[in-house]
Order: sequence, then structure tokens, then C-alpha cells
Amino acid sequence: MDSQFVERLEAAEVARFVEQGEGVLIDTLPPEHFAARHIPGAINACVYEMVFCETVAALVPSMGVPVVLYGAGPDSRDCLAAADKLARQGYTDVAVFHGGLEVWRAEGRSLAGTAPDEVEPPHPVPTLESRTYRLCPDESILRWTGRNVNSTHHGTLRFASGEFDCAGDGPRGRFVMDMTTIANLDLAGGELQPVLEKHLHSDDFFFTAMFPEAVFTTTAVRLADEAQATRPNAMIQGTLSLCGVGNEIAFPAHIRNLDPDRLTIIANLDFDRTEWGVIYGSSRFFRHLSYHLVFDFISVEFRLVLE
Repeated sequence: MDSQFVERLEAAEVARFVEQGEGVLIDTLPPEHFAARHIPGAINACVYEMVFCETVAALVPSMGVPVVLYGAGPDSRDCLAAADKLARQGYTDVAVFHGGLEVWRAEGRSLAGTAPDEVEPPHPVPTLESRTYRLCPDESILRWTGRNVNSTHHGTLRFASGEFDCAGDGPRGRFVMDMTTIANLDLAGGELQPVLEKHLHSDDFFFTAMFPEAVFTTTAVRLADEAQATRPNAMIQGTLSLCGVGNEIAFPAHIRNLDPDRLTIIANLDFDRTEWGVIYGSSRFFRHLSYHLVFDFISVEFRLVLE
């Protein structure tokens, strides 16, 4: 069965289905959401969980029993995805109420649960307190990837300190990276790992004895008024000072609440190392490089935790 062909019910039909006890009504949302609000008479099996089909099998062991699935509302594919899964398992009488909780509530129908009258936003909305958040270095990390024709190397870099000031006209941040912590991971335990790490610390690359820190200072942080939870909700622009060179750089990022008192900033980007004077192995500056050739762009992803 393809979800585009599955039978779709209206709210009144679902109410009659439950009243007449014709089968099983399944709420496909997470259990905490189900506990707060659900259609009376429904049971719960979260479609996002790997054990969704096993959960349904325990609740509805006979594959011929009529099943109606519902979720958040018309713009969410939760119940449609659930219908596809159950059809592939062999359930023969599956329908969906695609209007879900949104349409059920809009028609003035009652809900059960611990908070049936509360309307929960579909995605978390970032909340920035008017204060300065401080970086938690032990929980923050930067991961890097460098490449050449024959191989890829990756590793980590630690942050020394940082702050994100949300008390002024707009968020401003300053973050310090400890360049002496550059580490390689893909060669861990091998004889080439210390060789590569020594090379990265040398004047061929980041010359950490001369430049032990790199600093990123924001010049603009623009938050989107509306952004889906799985897409970046901010554009960050600033100056990266690396190896004694300061250049502008900009990238999209996620700024999210971990809990009421903590934030996380997550981003990934590629940048041209040669713009900061890190030119070893670059064909822009050298010829006949042989196996010493190193691609100009470095991939970086980082996760900052602030409180």
C-alpha cells in the first residue's frame, strides 16, 4: 500500500469508529505528547521509534483488525508513514485521519490527557535570555576534516573559552579555540598519528607555538523569525583570527535551547585555509607537489554548549 492510496477519514468518521468499537485507533506521536493530549479512546505507538511495528503487533496482534492512524495534523506525514509501515507488515485494513489533532481541535472536539487544552508548538522555539551565556569548554568541541587525492584525515580541536551576549541590541559572541589541542583521530594508535599531529602543529600548517589561539568574533547574528527545527535558524557572520590573519567568514547555524538555562550553537562549513596563510600543499602557491598536495578547503563542524 502506498500512503497516497490509503483510505482517509474525517473527524466525524473517526468519532463514530471509536464509539462503535470497530477497531483500534492509534496515536502515532511520541508518548509524552500522547500523555498530554490525545483523542479519547486512542492508544499510542510512536512512529518515530524503531520498535513501532513491534509495538503495534503487541497491541493489535491480528492483522485483519481495522486500524485508524492519526498524528499532529495535515502538514505532518506521521500517520501516513505509519500506514506504509503497517501495510508492509501485512495489515490489511488500515486507514488514516490525516487531519489529526489539529482538525479534531478545530472542530471543537474534546481531547483526553494531562494538558488537553494546551496547544504545543510543532517545533521548539528558541528562547534567548537577556544575559551573557558562558561557554562550557568540556562540553564543546570542533571537528575538522582535511583531504587530498589519496586520503582524508579528521580530528578534533578544543575550545578554551567563549561567551554569547544576548543582553544588548542583538546577540554577540566571542570564542577562543586552543590550537595546541589539534588532534588526529583516524590514525589513532598508528605510528603515523604523531607524525601528522606534529605536522599540523608545525609552521607548515597552524604554527601553534607562535599562534596558540584562534579567535572567532561575531559581527552579526541574524535569527530567523520562523525556521523548521531541522534546518538552520541563524546566519552568523564574524571575523576569524587564525595564524595571525583576520578574515570575515559567514555560515548558517542552529541556535537552540538545551534546557531553560542552556544553549547550543551547532554549525558545519567549509573554508579556504589559504586565506589565512595556511598554504602548505596548495597548488595556488606551489608546483610539483607530488603526494604532498593538500586540498585548500577544510571542513569544520562544531557544537558549542553555553550556560
